[in-house]
Parts: sequence; C-alpha cells; structure tokens
Amino acid sequence: MFGQYVPNGKVEIQAGEKKMESSSMGGIKVRVTPVGGVAQEQYLFGMAGVQGKPRIFDLGGLSLSIAYGSKSVKLPFSIQLNDFILEKYPGTNSASSYESEVTLRDDRKGLVKDHRIYMNNILNYGGYRFFQSSFDQDELGTYLSVNHDWWGTWVSYLGYGILTLGMIMTFFSPGSRFTQLSKQLSNMRNSGKIMLILTMMTLSVAQANAVGPSVSSEHAHLFSDLIIQDHRGRMKPMNTYANEIVRKLSGKETLDGLSAEQIVLGMLASPGDWYQQPLIKMGKHERTKAILKVEGPLASYSSFFGPNGEYLLREHVQAAFNTPTKDRGVFEKEMIKLDEKVNICNMVFSGTFLKSFPIADHPDNAWDSPQQAHQKNQSGEATHLPNRFLTAYRSGLQAGLSGGNWQQANQLLKELKDYQYKYGSAIIPSATKIKAEIWLNKMNVFNRLTLGYALLGLLFLTLLFVSVFKPTLNLGKVFSALSLLFLLCFAMHTLGLGLRWYVSGRAPWSNGYESMIYIGFTTTLAGLIFGRKSAGSLAATNILAATILMVAGLSWLDPEITPLVPVLKSYWLTIHVSLEAGSYGFLMLGAIIGVINLLFMIVRNAQNAPNIDRMIKEMTTISEMTLIGGLVMISVGTYLGGVWANESWGRYWGWDAKETWALVTILVYSFI
Repeated sequence: MFGQYVPNGKVEIQAGEKKMESSSMGGIKVRVTPVGGVAQEQYLFGMAGVQGKPRIFDLGGLSLSIAYGSKSVKLPFSIQLNDFILEKYPGTNSASSYESEVTLRDDRKGLVKDHRIYMNNILNYGGYRFFQSSFDQDELGTYLSVNHDWWGTWVSYLGYGILTLGMIMTFFSPGSRFTQLSKQLSNMRNSGKIMLILTMMTLSVAQANAVGPSVSSEHAHLFSDLIIQDHRGRMKPMNTYANEIVRKLSGKETLDGLSAEQIVLGMLASPGDWYQQPLIKMGKHERTKAILKVEGPLASYSSFFGPNGEYLLREHVQAAFNTPTKDRGVFEKEMIKLDEKVNICNMVFSGTFLKSFPIADHPDNAWDSPQQAHQKNQSGEATHLPNRFLTAYRSGLQAGLSGGNWQQANQLLKELKDYQYKYGSAIIPSATKIKAEIWLNKMNVFNRLTLGYALLGLLFLTLLFVSVFKPTLNLGKVFSALSLLFLLCFAMHTLGLGLRWYVSGRAPWSNGYESMIYIGFTTTLAGLIFGRKSAGSLAATNILAATILMVAGLSWLDPEITPLVPVLKSYWLTIHVSLEAGSYGFLMLGAIIGVINLLFMIVRNAQNAPNIDRMIKEMTTISEMTLIGGLVMISVGTYLGGVWANESWGRYWGWDAKETWALVTILVYSFI
C-alpha cells in the first residue's frame, strides 16, 4: 500500500476483508481517522504486476491518496529493445528459441552496451538480473522478468559448492561411513579384477515369408535414407519415420517378415491390396471389437468401414472428443487412438505422409507432401518434380512389384534426393548422422538388451543360490563368464545411449522413454561399481535393468526423438537431469538387493545359516554403499535444479509437486 503523509492523522488498515472472484486480484479495507475527525473507510483493490488505482480521502481541506498494488521502481539505468528474434522448428509454429537484443544505457557511468537475452542466458547488471520470459503474440514485443539480488546468489552457490565437496569427500575420507563399508566388504571376500571389454554384436533380423509380392530390399534400403520433415519440424531419415508409422499402427516394427519401409511402400503402391491386411492393433475393450466385428489383435483398414463406405467409428469418435479429458474412460481413449491410426493409414495410402519436398525460399524452412508442394525454385522457374512425383513413383513401384523392374522407382528417388539437397540443404542432417540414426534403428539395442539382462539376471540368481546351498562347488569360471557377458551388455547399452545422443544432438534423457533407458544404464553402472564381485548384486542389477527396459519398450512410452522446448536447451539438462534420473538406478538397485536379502532370511535355517549370514552381510553392505551413492546424486541434482531455475527464471524453489517430492525423497534416504 502506498499513500501520502497527512499530519495529525491516524490510519488503521485491515487487510483481507474483501476477496474478489479473480484469484489474481486482492483487496484491503482502509480506515482513515483524522485527529478529532470522523473515520472514513474505503476498499482498495490491486494485483501483482499492476499499479493500484489511488483512492482519495477528503480530510477537511487535506487530501490523502492511497493505492494498493505493485510499486513502480525506477532503475538507475535503462534498457532499450532493439530486436526480438523468434526461431521456430522447421515447418512449424513451435518455438525453437527466442531472444531479445537490447541496449543497456547507464548515464552515471557513460555506459552503452549491447546484450542478448534468451533462455538460460541472462543480463546481469547492478544487482538486477533480467530473464527472457515470454513475448507478444505478434512477435514484435518481449517480456523480461526481473530479479534483484546483490549477494544472496553467491552465498547460496558457495553453500552448494561446500555441500557438494563434503559429499564427494565422503567417498574418500578415511573416517567416513562409505570408506568403512568399503573396508568391510574387502574383508568379506577376496578381491579380484575384472577387465572391462568393449565389443560390438553382429545383429541380424530374421525374415519370414511375406504374403504376395513385396518391395525389394534394395529399393527399400534406397528409400530408407530419404529425408522427411515430421509435424514437429524434426528432419529424419525415412527409416525412422516408417518405423514410427508401423509401430503406431501395429505396435511392431515388422510384419510378416517385411520391414517398415517395405510395408509403407506397399501401402503407397497398392492401397487396395493392403485394405484387407491385418495391420491396426486393436484395444482390449470388448465394445470396440463388437462394433468392428474383429476377433484378433490386429484389424484391417477395411474393418473400419461399412458396406457403403461409411466410417463405423464416426459417432463414437465424435462423442469421445466431446467428452472432457478428465472424464474419458477406456472406451473413449481407444476410440481416439483407433481414429488416429485410421488417419495414419489414410496419409500413407494417399501419399500425404511424404513431407519430403522443401518449399523453396520458405521463411520457416517448411517441407510438404508432393500434392501441396507447388512452388518455384530460386531461379523462378517452375519445378515439375512435386507435380509428377507421386503418380510416377506409384507407377514405378507397381512396375517393380509386378515385373521386378525397379529402375523407374530408383531413378525418381535419386531425383528427389537431388531436389532435397538443392532446395533444403540448410536443414538436412549430415550424411554421418543419417547413417548413425539408421544404424541405431536397425540395432534395436534397448529391446535386445531387455532379453539379455533378463537371462543374465536369472543365471546370476541361479548361481547365487547354488553357491549358498552348495558351497563346495567351484563356480569361479562360471561367474567370470557371466560377468564378461554382463560387461558386453553394458558396453552395448553405452553405445546405444551414445548413438542416441549423437543423433538427437542433446543428452538422451529429456522424455519418459529416454529417462527409462538412462535409468537402466545407471542401474547397470551402479552394479558394475559396487557389486561387480557379488553374484547377488549382479543378479539384482540385471533383473532390475531388464524390468526397466521392458517398461521402456511398452507401447505407452514413445521412443520417438522429439525436439526440445527452449528452456531445456541448456547444459543444465545434461547436469541436473543426469544426476536426478541417474540416482533412481542406484536407489532402486539398493531396494532390489534388499528384497533378495529378505528371500535369504526366509530360507535361512540351522544348516545353511553360516553361508546365508555371510551373504546377507555382504549384500547389506553393498546395498548401503549403493544407497549412499544414490543419495549423493539425488541431493546434488536437486539443488543444482534450484540453480538452473534461478539461472532460467530467477527463483530457486517453487514448491511444485516435483520439487516437494524430490525433497521428501532426500529426507527419507537421509534418515535411512
């Protein structure tokens, strides 16, 4: 509240007496009582970010002006906006980044300096920190949020630094709990060395007999590295896009021995032949199957249409979309998913999925399908390829399917690739990155590792129980062989993450799928660090890693590589999220080791007590060491998240759900 001073007056203020329907507006009741006069009352209203409208109190010849709201503070310097720059992902309206080019003027010092303010890059001057917050819809004006903090930031950062140093020292200090556990573990067993072997697996895909003629593997391979622009603006090879299409339709990436490219090209070349093919994965709701009269897990495209061509799900889909999101049940969600799959089929049958034609001189580098890409090249001459491509390419595909002559289809793909590099080279990924992405897709490393980790987990678990109940058996060579296989799987996991990092151009833990495969990686890393000499720990490690990767492979987690929102384009994504998500692997491994210990306690008896007690003690020590590592990671990651928030929008902590439960997690494991 702001007011003008009145001599010989008394002002009483009662706040919170009035509430407005708008949650952003508040009000107070003000009572002004001049000496010897009559009290006056008025309500004052205001809201954050807006100066309050003054109310006048007439006090017998004197006027008192009082306002309630934000206070205008004049800075000792000025900032002028010179330009606002918004970059979008190619062919979309989604912001890739936005920034403000400003000039800072301080007449006190004769300072005139240009600055660029964008996400995670702030202007810091005179204790004031300016953050890029938002922008006008017309993309001509910018919003900057302001924070004033002379010394608090450096005190906080110094505290974080000391805390981090102290946590790191717990791993090396002779008197720390971690060091004591490490010594105890060394005394429990003979130390040994395991050489880390990094190698590569030769992967092959079994081919089954497909029904009817199929696109040749040579032409499918030529088609696979064609570049396409998806609806999010990401540029990727057709191999990736075809896999995504088939996976969304059927939940698989191959059908009847055909690759995703062969399926998509077959649908494009001969739509009528594919109308009857079981292709679309059904839901589990019996009402859906009754409507479409489908019994199996896959439905054909023709199943969705009646004898007169009417769309059988039309009314149900409309009702599902009209239902509020929070009220949609299983049936409504299935209707929406099936409708999306039918639309995807329509896109493939019609050829509109082929957004492979760059629009010359387009300001947003948009690409389009051949039906819509009627544009001119840089020289102003009409380009005929988009107009004739689809008809000619269908004809070439049909010629190849019927007579094995793929020359026309191959030549058209070559022309299209030349066309792409002529008009769209500015946003086409490098040839190395395209090959790396195709290689990553064909390796299918994370799905293959699910089975590998599961088998190793069962073998290590069997080895563990045999060593406990048959201690006289010499199982050293078996343990060494299984350990080498585990190291091989870990090397492949590392290679898969590295390839995904290279292909996406960012740390591979920015969405649900990537977080799961990264947590699986840190689980195996924790087992490698703390339990590499214990069959029980390696059993828990492999079982947990297999479970995590199995969850990652479920249909509700999309493995698609997606572009980042501007705020995530920061090195803090690599630092903060790697520690937070990485800690989950360590903490979960400690829990699984505890579960195995409980199993040992159940089967313990007088005969096996010495062996079981030794194993329980060893695994308890490993579990505690693993939990200490996870606690350090989640603690450092949490307050570094506060640093990231402070660097991005000027506040450390907002008590949202993520932040609150991160703190709860730290406290729980600290007590443990």
